[in-house]
Amino acid sequence: MINFSADAAYGKTATTSTAPQPQTVTTPLQAPAATTDLLDHPRDWSWQQLRDYVLRAIAERHGPQPPADPAREASIFKAFHGRWGQQAGPIARFAFEQQDGYWRSSPVTTTRFCKGSDDYFAAPIAERLGTTG
Repeated sequence: MINFSADAAYGKTATTSTAPQPQTVTTPLQAPAATTDLLDHPRDWSWQQLRDYVLRAIAERHGPQPPADPAREASIFKAFHGRWGQQAGPIARFAFEQQDGYWRSSPVTTTRFCKGSDDYFAAPIAERLGTTG
């Protein structure tokens, strides 16, 4: 068989290159949070009810979020509830209902409920609400 490509004369085979095709990466979004918090007053919320309220409020205001690590979420909200007790629910409600999910020009996310954010986030809100943690 005769190969008419110019490279064949030099012992090379002709190759064609194709540009890589763009790849679409989809991240599943987190399912809507439960609504267990609706049954009780925010002062009486358990850490689970606090978590449910915050996750739902984040999704409502900032859109669906990528799934998070449930163990990490549990750790964050158990600790926040433990530090702030009956003020945990009112602090969260203030952040989402009075501040529309923004605190100091940044969206409120689950990490805002970590201990490292207390001086910047929870303490000023508790002060505005007339109590301290």
